[in-house]
Amino acid sequence: MADQIDTIIARKIAQRPDGRVPMPEFSAIAVRFAAAIERTARDLFKTTTGAIITATEVSKQADTMERIAIPSMLGIARIPGLDTAAMINLSSELVFHLVDLRMGGDPTVSPVPTTRSLTAIDMELCEDFLAGAIDCFTRAMEETMGAPVARKLALAYMEQNVTQVSIAPPNADVMTIGLNLDIGEAARNADFELIIPLSVLDSLQSIRKPTESHGTDSAGGIWQDHMHQAALNCPVSMTAIMHRAKVSMGQIEDWRVGDIIPVPRSAVDELELVLGTADNQVYFAAARLGARDEGKGVRLTDDPQQEVTEHLRSIVDQRPTGA
Repeated sequence: MADQIDTIIARKIAQRPDGRVPMPEFSAIAVRFAAAIERTARDLFKTTTGAIITATEVSKQADTMERIAIPSMLGIARIPGLDTAAMINLSSELVFHLVDLRMGGDPTVSPVPTTRSLTAIDMELCEDFLAGAIDCFTRAMEETMGAPVARKLALAYMEQNVTQVSIAPPNADVMTIGLNLDIGEAARNADFELIIPLSVLDSLQSIRKPTESHGTDSAGGIWQDHMHQAALNCPVSMTAIMHRAKVSMGQIEDWRVGDIIPVPRSAVDELELVLGTADNQVYFAAARLGARDEGKGVRLTDDPQQEVTEHLRSIVDQRPTGA
């Protein structure tokens, strides 16, 4: 009878549903993490880099580890005193491009990645990116919470075989942030992900903003969370402007279907991204026109205007004073 009870308990534990993310601001953290990765990658690759969030999900540690390909560049980050750890998983494609560019590769071409066993040189060339990604996540958490994290994550070691890595018990809930990087003028494309147990998140977020001392179970806390999520999902109009020109009223009056309006050759490399409506626009960032899959896309060529991003951040992070 005791054996049956033990078996039932073990089955219930193994089948428990995925846990919830322990902080309502995680979507904001993921966005800031992606932005910080872009800046770090540009400095490291010495070329333009864009980052797109491809996943923010909670799953079991065992399920997450099973889908990681071999070989992959794995960076294990630990907090002193904790048995659990976070992990950065670089795809073999990203390792190929990272090593190639750091060894002097041309960012204007996109060679086909080759999958191979990783060497000590690969590990050395990828270490800065792994450590930088961990720092980016820490900064993203601090910016979102408005206070330093309670304990620091640091890169402990690197591995390429996921079967030799354990960052948490198999049934532990882990959060995954997946990012896709668009590197260089030739749009080299590769993925990586941050995998962090929810218990590690709890340790990092133990210091909170003074204005968030009210429990999220209170009416004020629930209202704040809804308002915060509404601000994150609020649509903002963005327009890509290729060229501005002044023409006479007579020219406009004479235009007919089929007429060609001259545009400088440099216009495709000097796009302006602006936010807002036609009568109330603000400059956001410089960009260039390029190809993306079977269509067209624009790639940022410089960081967005700091004043604009800070203003948007203040809107997203504001809390009602009467809560």
